[in-house]
Amino acid sequence: MACSLKDELLCSICLSIYQDPVSLGCEHYFCRRCIAEHWLRQEAQGARDCPECRRTFAEPAFAPSLKLANIVERYRAFPLDAILSARRAARPCQAHDKVKLFCLTDRTLLCFFCDEPALHEQHQVTGIDDAFEELQSRALVESGDRT
Repeated sequence: MACSLKDELLCSICLSIYQDPVSLGCEHYFCRRCIAEHWLRQEAQGARDCPECRRTFAEPAFAPSLKLANIVERYRAFPLDAILSARRAARPCQAHDKVKLFCLTDRTLLCFFCDEPALHEQHQVTGIDDAFEELQSRALVESGDRT
């Protein structure tokens, strides 16, 4: 089963996109609040575990994940879900079911026949599959620049 970028950015406790992601000594990631609450519930037992691998930790220690936080921030700024859904869409317009273009400048789906070509003449227009790859690459490069 294919895994999307969004799936990689989900906390396994709350099943939402990470908020203030932290890693444990086992390299699993969680929202800071989620793992803190998980460990608070385990406090009476003395040892705390990783909800993913069940490794136990005597002392709670969260390592902030700045790189992951930057990737999450980039994803939130421009979620690739819009591209993915456009990529999977049967047709970009009702009349032309095989014309799938994407304007990277405007970040919008286009139909070669229905949309005004002059509006996108100086823009970077590409096929929907290429647009997905380009935007994903840009997001990863930009997130790497910020760390």
